Amino acid sequence: MAASGEGEWASSREDGDTIILSVEGEREAKHRLVERTNILGIVNIVVKGLMETSMQQGKTLNDAHPQLQQCLVAVEQALKHGLRTKRSMLGQKKSFWAVVEGFEKMSTDFSESISNVRGLPGIKTAVGRGRAWLRFGVMQKKLGDYFRTMTDNKTKLREWYEEDSIMVRDEGQVLAGLLMGLNAIDYNMTLSAEEFDKSVGPLDLSGFLRDGNCGISGGSASRGAGDEEGGESGLAQLLDQKAYLEEHNRKLELSLEKVQTRLSVAECSVGQLEERVREEEEEVGRLRQERDDLREMNERSSAELRRALENLQDDQKAELETYVQTRAGLNDLYSATQRNLDTESRRRSQLEQELELLKTSRTEKETAMLLLEKSVHEKQDTIVGLRRQLEEVKTANLKMTSQLKTTQETHQRDSLKIRGIENKLSQTTANLKKADKDLQEVRSSLRESEKTSSELGQKLQEVQLARSSAEQDLSIEKQWRASLQMEIQREKDRVVELTNELKKARVIKKVRLLQ
Repeated sequence: MAASGEGEWASSREDGDTIILSVEGEREAKHRLVERTNILGIVNIVVKGLMETSMQQGKTLNDAHPQLQQCLVAVEQALKHGLRTKRSMLGQKKSFWAVVEGFEKMSTDFSESISNVRGLPGIKTAVGRGRAWLRFGVMQKKLGDYFRTMTDNKTKLREWYEEDSIMVRDEGQVLAGLLMGLNAIDYNMTLSAEEFDKSVGPLDLSGFLRDGNCGISGGSASRGAGDEEGGESGLAQLLDQKAYLEEHNRKLELSLEKVQTRLSVAECSVGQLEERVREEEEEVGRLRQERDDLREMNERSSAELRRALENLQDDQKAELETYVQTRAGLNDLYSATQRNLDTESRRRSQLEQELELLKTSRTEKETAMLLLEKSVHEKQDTIVGLRRQLEEVKTANLKMTSQLKTTQETHQRDSLKIRGIENKLSQTTANLKKADKDLQEVRSSLRESEKTSSELGQKLQEVQLARSSAEQDLSIEKQWRASLQMEIQREKDRVVELTNELKKARVIKKVRLLQ
């Protein structure tokens, strides 16, 4: 029983702690929301008041301007909201300069602004460098762009800020948009480097509220200022701001009466605006008619140019096909002529070889004939000697007679051989005459081949001349086509100019309607 009682008491205690923690979390979230709303409202007040003052004075502001000082203090408070505490050897520090340095590589302008701040001598603290960076952004009319760059990278901002801080939540985008308005003022930084490290006073909204700018609730403003100073000074500022708010309400009532008067005047001018609208509509109708006429004219000219271009392309294709066919026929004729010339050259070389062989054979035959003549002469001398011996040995015995008969038979055989040799010599002479005749025929055919080759060369030159003339005609046609394309481009440019004029007329109409 005791154990069960203790368990119930422990569980009830845990439930109570959980409820307390959840209530404290809700209070903390509400407190953070109130802080964001107050800081954003304060920035809205000081930025609008500073812009109105700058527009009224119409001169360059410097650091001595009180509203500019309060505006930069409010922006600094917005940057410090929800900033994580940095621990060091000297204690806990809370500066937004580390956040600014973390975005150094995001853009060229960001990097240049940080480099300019680092180049200022005499600034010793990170807070001073952060304040100098804010003033550089206002002076360069880029502070809103810097805040937009930072708020667009919420993942990176979470490294330095809490989840419910202004820079991480949607209020950061609103803050960047408000700071865009500072681009309309001209500012010249006049503070020395040592003054950036000094502490600043509490935020004072009295100058802005007296000028009639939109404010926030007295409790919210005092809470925002109390985050900086607190105590009795915050209560005094609360009373002053309450009085200013009452005066601001009275001014708002007067402004409402003026607005109603302006509304009646605006209703009177509606009729005039409607008449102007009708006139503009008639003018727009006339411009549309002109646009339609120009469009129709452009379409007709484009169609004519397109047809001319198609005809030109057809003519070029036909001429190109004719040129290709003619060139193919000439190439075939040239190839056939070259083959004939090669055949005739080979035939001529063969005939020359045969002629050389015939000459060699003739020389050999002449040598053989000389040898035969020499042999005949020798045999004739032998016959003469034998006859002389025959006369000397007529009285020889039968043996010598038989030898004589044998010698006579030998002489007959030699005579037959001589006759055969003489027949061969006559045949050889006939063959030589025939070879000479063939050689003359070969020379005549060679001369004809050379004549045909020269004629083909002349024809080839004529074909090359025709080809060059066709290429010149083709280049002229290309130039003509380029000129036509240039005319088409000029027509297109004219259409673009007319379209731009029509757009300008529409813009003028919209401006007049807005007026």
